[in-house]
This record gives sequence, C-alpha cells and structure tokens, in this order.
Amino acid sequence: MKVIELFLEEKARKLIHSFSHCFNVRISIFSVDVQKNLTMGLGFYPLCRYCRSVRRRLQYDRCCIRMDHEMCLRSTNSSSPLVYPCHAGLVDAAFPIKLNEEVVGYAMIGQFRTQDTIPPFVIQDWEKNGFDPAILKKSFNERPFFDKTSMEDMLNLFSMLCDYIVSKGYIRTSQLQLDITAEVLRWIENHISVPILFRELANHLGYSQSTILNALKTKLHTNFKQLCILKKIERFETIVSTDPLISIEAAALQVGYRDVSYFSRLYKEVRSTTPSLFIKSLSSDGNPCSEPCQQQSVSAVSEQGFSNQP
Repeated sequence: MKVIELFLEEKARKLIHSFSHCFNVRISIFSVDVQKNLTMGLGFYPLCRYCRSVRRRLQYDRCCIRMDHEMCLRSTNSSSPLVYPCHAGLVDAAFPIKLNEEVVGYAMIGQFRTQDTIPPFVIQDWEKNGFDPAILKKSFNERPFFDKTSMEDMLNLFSMLCDYIVSKGYIRTSQLQLDITAEVLRWIENHISVPILFRELANHLGYSQSTILNALKTKLHTNFKQLCILKKIERFETIVSTDPLISIEAAALQVGYRDVSYFSRLYKEVRSTTPSLFIKSLSSDGNPCSEPCQQQSVSAVSEQGFSNQP
C-alpha cells in the first residue's frame, strides 16, 4: 500500500500566511486523504468569530468539517476551484494540489461573504438557543465581501500562488511503500502516548540506527527526534481540537509529556506560538447538525449568493 506524506516548507507557510492576512481569508492545506491539516499552527488565520460562534454555540462543527472534506474530494478532477456556500452562509473554495499530474493534497480558502444575509435557519437556531441575533449578524458582516469578479480574481491569484509554491518545491512528498520510513511513522503513531526510545524502535524494526537515520534524512529531511516531536504536537492539536474541555496538561500527557512546561517550550519552538494561544483559536466540537450539506456550483453561487453590495 502506498502512503503519500505531504510536507510544507517554511517558505510556503510564510507565503500562504501573507496571502491569508492580506485578503482576510482562512487557508488550509490538507493531506491527500483530507485527514491532516498542514496549516494547523497558529501562524495561519484562525477560525473567524462568526464561524467560532456557530460551531461552538450551534454545534455545527462536525457538519462543517464533513462538508469541507467532501468538497475537497469532489474537487479532485476539477480544473478550477470548486466554490461552494458553507452550511452557515459563508463561501469556501477547494481545489487539488498536484505534483507531476498526481493529486497529493488539497488547498482550501474561505470564510468570506458573497451576500448580505445569514441563512434563515441559522438565525432561527441562534434565537432558539436564546442568543442575540444582532451579535451574530455583526460577526457575519465582519467577514470580507467579494462580488463575483473580485472573488474570481482573488481565487485566480491564490491558484497561481499554489502553482508557484509547487514549482519552487516548497511543497514536497514522500511516497512510502512499506519501507523503513513508513514503519517508523507507524511505530511513532502507535506509541505516541509514551516516551519513544530510538534504540527500542531500531530493535523492533530490525534495522541499525544509522540505516533508520539515513532513511529519515533522505525521505523526510529530518531526524528521529524532530519527527517524534512533530508527530506528538500534531496529535496534541488533534486532541484539543476535538475535546474543547480537556486541559493542556491532560492533552500533553496523552502524547507522552508529563512536564507541561517542557512541552510548552517544545511546542513554541515548532509552532512559534503557545499551546494556550492555539487552543484559543479553535472552536469546540459539537454534534452533527441535522441540516443536509448540499453543494452548489459556481454559477449557483454567482446567481443566488451575490448581493448588490458595493
């Protein structure tokens, strides 16, 4: 079985962050199975206030995630960004990232408006839960507004940016065919909650330590220690993203760190921010919403979703 590991270089992260900041949009780069978000660190534009509100208070989180994943996969054979309205009335777009004509991941950009009004059922859910609709409308109107032409121009720019990042080699892959690297990754994932000793790994796999180190350097451009730290941080982020009530100490313990101060220092070295700030950027997880997630074409968004706002 072939496994594609996608890696985002620091230069790519800086370019994407700058684009996100300039246009006030949120950007995510997903692995080919849409399970791993390579832009999860706080260096990227977090969920907007409107999205945090409906995800946390109205429990739309799982529906939103399910729709994003579905649209990424639907965009696989698309030659242009697949534009769609999200469940709560904002607009997102997804398109595949290709290396040598092979899809290796997906880019998503969104959390902007093409209309002035929130979907009626969202307002109804909000009021039903006893919240002030004026607060929701204010956070919705904080999102940037794009008419049809400006949205297309913005998406074209982002598409060209992604092409540039790929052409410069700032996004790279490692295709693993049950080789040493794949075995190392599986071992780390299966032992993420305990301290991982290099010699135990080498003994278990039956390779010399130098052979493993050479494989990691060749395929992943990293060493064993750095890889373990990165995988533990990624698992920590997954834990706190799906369990909003868990403490930093408890989540760090689940990835093998009893000393939360030490873990926080490692986290800041890797992500350039703190665990607490990362958690503040997240919305809490909720129950699947009852409303169906439906796709609309670009033309449908253009005809129905754009208002006459200047």
